[in-house]
Amino acid sequence: MSLSPTTSHEILAPAVGERLLLGAIRDWAGARSTDSRPNRRVAQPLACKSSDRVAGLFIAWMQTVEAALRRPIQIRCPVCGGISTDEQRLIVSCGLAGTASALGEELLKPLLTDGRSVMVLSRALNAALRAEGYPLPVRLQNRPAEHQVSYPTVH
Repeated sequence: MSLSPTTSHEILAPAVGERLLLGAIRDWAGARSTDSRPNRRVAQPLACKSSDRVAGLFIAWMQTVEAALRRPIQIRCPVCGGISTDEQRLIVSCGLAGTASALGEELLKPLLTDGRSVMVLSRALNAALRAEGYPLPVRLQNRPAEHQVSYPTVH
């Protein structure tokens, strides 16, 4: 079975936890472009929306992601301005962390040199989000990940 972010006709609206994670990823990227230490700027609003535990795990997760990057994370799809493939990879892999960690790690290979350490933190972040009432769905498909402009995407 291949793993792919959702990009088909069978689009489901992003879960609240996914939207929370996407917003935090984008806040991190925006803060990173103006500040070399975005931790507090991202953690405080995230903690207000969820919990200190979620915020702390998110910061650790993003630091681990950044340490393992093969290239800069693409934020927003360059074609339509919606969710980029990189953002989808991070969010979907986090949703997979509790049930299919190996698949999540495989999904991160094009983006990260070490997906295993990211998946360990993803599992903790996923559990913390679930405990706060923001569970991440497990999204699997039977085709490779591609951004298809002719079909609607999660944006």
